[in-house]
Amino acid sequence: MISALIIYTQFFSRIVIPKAVDLSYVRKGVPILTLFGLLLGLISSLFFVLTSLVLPENIAWILTLFFDVLLTGGFHLDGLADTADGLFSSRSKDRMLEIRKDSRIGSNGVLALIFYYGLMIAMGPYLPQPKWLIVASLSMIGKVGLTIQLYKMRYARESGGSGNFFSGTKTSSILLAQLVPLAVLVGGFWLKGLLAYSLVIIGSLAFRWFVYQKIDGETGDTLGASVEVAQILFLLGMII
Repeated sequence: MISALIIYTQFFSRIVIPKAVDLSYVRKGVPILTLFGLLLGLISSLFFVLTSLVLPENIAWILTLFFDVLLTGGFHLDGLADTADGLFSSRSKDRMLEIRKDSRIGSNGVLALIFYYGLMIAMGPYLPQPKWLIVASLSMIGKVGLTIQLYKMRYARESGGSGNFFSGTKTSSILLAQLVPLAVLVGGFWLKGLLAYSLVIIGSLAFRWFVYQKIDGETGDTLGASVEVAQILFLLGMII
């Protein structure tokens, strides 16, 4: 468990832990991937609470979104932009994969980031209390979206990539990863939390189907994009 938490911290954040961990723990640690997300989210939640003491809550929400970028290095945002550039390019599968390896961002990627942050900022004032718990849950629920993509995952590229570290994840590991988010959301928000979680699951499955229709498998970019998609779906579920 400790090895998995260390490698996830090294992989998904800018927090430096100078310890080498075998890459196999990326896959082995999936049962606690959402727990890691919650722990990471609590850091952002603490920032939100402290900022709310001196600034209006809506401003604290926007600053917390910026703080999250600093904390994670915008790790999954790159995947969202590259996925949008590739999957909405109306090209062949091979060309889509080539586009997503290009370090330059295209118009679809820019639009995806604008809409993502536009929605995140716009939904802030309508979120229920306790908002600190929603902030804490964001990273956790993003990892829920990621775990759904890992079910019998087929990798789209012939050569390996960072997302391929998750290949071979057991279904039981994915199911175990759902226990923490279910406990947090149902315990904190009851039926509204359950509704938001259900929306994330359904939307993540739909995203998975869309990706497979386009490129017949996952890549590191689509796995990253699934995190951001899940977060948007979660917030939408919380304000319905």
